[in-house]
Amino acid sequence: MSSSETGKQKAMNVRQHQTASVRLQTPAWLVGGLALFLSGGGAFGQGNFQNLDFEQATVPPTPVNGYGDRVDPALAFPGWTVSASGNAYALYTLYNNLTLDAPAVDLIGPSFPNALGMSSLHGSYSVVLQYSDYFHIFPFISQTGLVPANAKSISFAVAPGTGFYDGPSMALGGVGIALVPIGGGRLAGDVTAFAGTLAKLEFSTGAYRVLFDDIRFSSLAVPEPTGVDLAALGALLLGWRVLGWRR
Repeated sequence: MSSSETGKQKAMNVRQHQTASVRLQTPAWLVGGLALFLSGGGAFGQGNFQNLDFEQATVPPTPVNGYGDRVDPALAFPGWTVSASGNAYALYTLYNNLTLDAPAVDLIGPSFPNALGMSSLHGSYSVVLQYSDYFHIFPFISQTGLVPANAKSISFAVAPGTGFYDGPSMALGGVGIALVPIGGGRLAGDVTAFAGTLAKLEFSTGAYRVLFDDIRFSSLAVPEPTGVDLAALGALLLGWRVLGWRR
């Protein structure tokens, strides 16, 4: 892995074992914010980003209770670019299947049950990112688009029980976005600084696998944390900086 690729992932991601000690319960201020994010008042145009809900896949469904196989990224993720931080030959793009430890970007859905026992989070399809601990290779899925002019936040759906410490990492315009849970199985981050600009939206992970879906820009700000929640989040952000300096 090149030094630039390594630095890029450090800015975006904190590995699970580095943040296990900062596990938070979802506070009331986050839960209350979810209704606003998903209400008509907070939902608006998504700029010219494409396929943010991953529903534009054009792959034949796998049989019920069956496994899928490798698939063309252009068919599985129209509008997105699939890549990896290391050797491209090691990256898999799979449909209703997972690797044992190779880096992968996987499409999940629409029929359930499949052999994986995984269902989509929203609509027909969701995406899984898989980090390779053996190869030390991070998967990426990205696209460049115009951030809505009034955008203040971005949110996306994650699997039940996923927190900011073990969910996908996200960057916009090459800058890592700090994420907080807002209840209802969603993470959100502040993108106010990028409103009205052309920027690259990118997701990755340092976990074995993360499932996410339904990416939305919003004109509403991320709810403000207070008290212990703010202190814990600040400690985590400081930890990211310290870990980055030491590596």
